Amino acid sequence: MKTCLASIIFLLVGLAIGFYAGNRSYHKHMTDEAIARMEEQSESYDAVMASFSTRTISLIDAGQDKEVVQLLSYPIASYYYVYGSSRFTNEQRLKLRAIIDGLASSNKVVAAQIAETMTNK
Repeated sequence: MKTCLASIIFLLVGLAIGFYAGNRSYHKHMTDEAIARMEEQSESYDAVMASFSTRTISLIDAGQDKEVVQLLSYPIASYYYVYGSSRFTNEQRLKLRAIIDGLASSNKVVAAQIAETMTNK
């Protein structure tokens, strides 16, 4: 009887230790995978910004100022559409929206791009 009871206790202790070790291993794996994905996203964003900046600088060097303004107006209009008109806005978004509104009032290309983005999305 004692042998049977001891076997059951040791079996339960072994199962608990195995569950604990397996669970910790799983969480470590998931954390490592999440970190790797964040690094990939960061690199992807950096690559897009480098490409965008390279194109912008080449247009500036070529003296094509209107094309530069047009190129730079796309992300401004996109931000304005997504965050500038959100009802879940904060102080930082309101400040940037005011800056964008000021720019749009003095720059026809930016104003046109914002208007086009607002109507097409």
